[in-house]
Amino acid sequence: MADQTTAQPPRGERLPARAVERFRARAAAHQQEDANRQESLFLRFCDWVSTVMGEPPNIIFWLVLVVGWTLIFASGLVGANSNFLPSWFTGTAYNFPLNLLTTVAELFIGFLVAAAANRSQRVLSTIIDGIRTVLDQVEQGVEAQKGLIQQNIDLTTEVQKLAAEVHAHILGTANDPPAG
Repeated sequence: MADQTTAQPPRGERLPARAVERFRARAAAHQQEDANRQESLFLRFCDWVSTVMGEPPNIIFWLVLVVGWTLIFASGLVGANSNFLPSWFTGTAYNFPLNLLTTVAELFIGFLVAAAANRSQRVLSTIIDGIRTVLDQVEQGVEAQKGLIQQNIDLTTEVQKLAAEVHAHILGTANDPPAG
């Protein structure tokens, strides 16, 4: 039974090292996978669009565009029945009557979802960076503890040697014949 406990380190010491190794291996694998992936122009464009969708300048741009388009017709600057656009584009047979409302709702719901996704990604990146930092600190702490344990072992060995010398010295003086 004693051989099993001395052959294996305590469970608490083994798990953090394995967790750190596993985390670093997975992170390295993901980084390598990202580096090896040859993304198409389409995927890079999609990533850019999804990043920009939730940003305030994009939301403001579309808000100004929709409000401006509405004001052009609401102010009478362009008549509702004017034909500066093709009839298939402006005709009521092609467009749903609530097209403007659904477009606005669709745009802003999309913007809000994209903004939420961007926030989630930033928070997740911060959490992952925090986990990496904590794991590095834990690893440094483990290394410091190993050093302190070794220092303690060295001091204990030194104390044991000194105690043996003191013991030998005391026994040596007790066996000496009295002077005189």
